[in-house]
Amino acid sequence: MKTIFKLVLVCSIVAFTSCRDTKKEEAETKAVVEQIETIESETEKASETIEKDAKDLENELNELDNL
Repeated sequence: MKTIFKLVLVCSIVAFTSCRDTKKEEAETKAVVEQIETIESETEKASETIEKDAKDLENELNELDNL
């Protein structure tokens, strides 16, 4: 009886510890994903701004060529 109790106790401790580690890892992963999404968003905004500025400059150069 004591052996079974000890085995169940050890299994419970191992299960509890592994679940706790998983929750920590999930929280860290979620934080990293949010950071990546933020960086992607900022990069997309910067890219759009650069494309807009490039089109404006191209239009101005075309106007100068037509003079």
